[in-house]
Amino acid sequence: MIKKIIYTTIFLIAICQVGIAQETYTSEKYHFSFETTAEIELYDTESDRVVGYENDDLAVDTEIFYPNEVAKDYFVNLSRTTEVIASQLSLYEVQTAQKLTTVAQGYYVRATDLDGETKTPVFVVVMYHPQKKIIYEATIYCYDNDVEAGEKIAQSFRLTY
Repeated sequence: MIKKIIYTTIFLIAICQVGIAQETYTSEKYHFSFETTAEIELYDTESDRVVGYENDDLAVDTEIFYPNEVAKDYFVNLSRTTEVIASQLSLYEVQTAQKLTTVAQGYYVRATDLDGETKTPVFVVVMYHPQKKIIYEATIYCYDNDVEAGEKIAQSFRLTY
């Protein structure tokens, strides 16, 4: 009887893991990755410097810049820069930037996009890859209002070397 309970428990845990499996999305060209449990698809953007993924509930767009394309004070306080970028994207309710634990020079901030009466949670991620000399500005739009999932994506960004 105990064996049946153990096997049943293991089987149920395995089924649950399949249902909530993390998927890693990687840009080999720009040397970054992030994870999500959502199934999202790469889509064509208007710029070869923007990598975009989306589904009906979520959009993750990452644009790259080079240090000579940003203001001289961009790196003075990257936390504050992250907040300013969110404001420059016409986002509202910009919160205090949080340090990314996965990127030495990286922060994210939660904000809100207003479209009429519709409020959409948005996360803005700013990272710098010193070896590759690439700056990343990513936005995560949570159209389904799943703030927890959006924050997990923001926290999962990594740079590849």
